[in-house]
Amino acid sequence: MIKKFMFKALLSVFMDKKARTTLNKTRTGKKQPEASPETKPAGALSQSEPDPLSEMDYDEITALIRDSLDAAEQEVTNNKKKALDQESRSTANPSRQDLINKALAIHKSQSHIVDDLPKDQRQKLKLIAIQAFSEQLKNS
Repeated sequence: MIKKFMFKALLSVFMDKKARTTLNKTRTGKKQPEASPETKPAGALSQSEPDPLSEMDYDEITALIRDSLDAAEQEVTNNKKKALDQESRSTANPSRQDLINKALAIHKSQSHIVDDLPKDQRQKLKLIAIQAFSEQLKNS
């Protein structure tokens, strides 16, 4: 009883109504009529409808939940990538992007100078840079 309740709860959390209906159809092997939202509350099963979880074993349910989570994670990742691509395209106009690319090229070509310094000299140089920038921030 508790096991069935937990499976129902997990499926209702991780699967939308359409996916649960499709799952139920594939499990029972027959097409069930779709109920309109006005006639039946969401997630409610009538007495005549079979419980889709009662026929499934634990491994099948966990596999379905994992598949749903993987699909959702992939969708979130794709949406984040799309948002970052759109943001980067909209914020950097061509002249600014060209300037950034030139600065990165100069940095790459000149970074070997700092890398060749001994560790104590690099630390001193870093300290001088921090002091210089902190003074500029105080003055502005």
